[in-house]
Amino acid sequence: MKEITWTKDLFVGIELIDEQHKMLISHLNDLSRALSSQQGPAKIASTLNFLIDYTHFHFTEEEKHMKANGWPELENHKKMHAAFKATLANLEEDLEEEGATQALADSIDTLLVKWLFEHISEVDVAFGQFLKEKGVEIPEEK
Repeated sequence: MKEITWTKDLFVGIELIDEQHKMLISHLNDLSRALSSQQGPAKIASTLNFLIDYTHFHFTEEEKHMKANGWPELENHKKMHAAFKATLANLEEDLEEEGATQALADSIDTLLVKWLFEHISEVDVAFGQFLKEKGVEIPEEK
């Protein structure tokens, strides 16, 4: 399973969002490594649960800033986020029912990694450009 490497294609240009994306990618890579090295259901489950929780947190934050700044694609973006959360929930259910299978690892690779990379590099980068054009900066919360 390939890991996501932070590249300039993923750079949104909004500090808070970029830092949260780096965290999401880090934990997705942790999940990928846990599955690849067969670290056991408990480790895989805890990593997937953290990824799910952090994804919910990040999407809520991102949508809050989209709404506050009048992003015209907000409703469409929310639908994309909802679809991703549903995919995560399905993967969690698969893990509970079948354990850490190769099929689960393959699903994470094709569904999560591909979706996250494409979503950030296309959709979130457009939002970052929108904010920059408005002169909006959102610093990382310390």
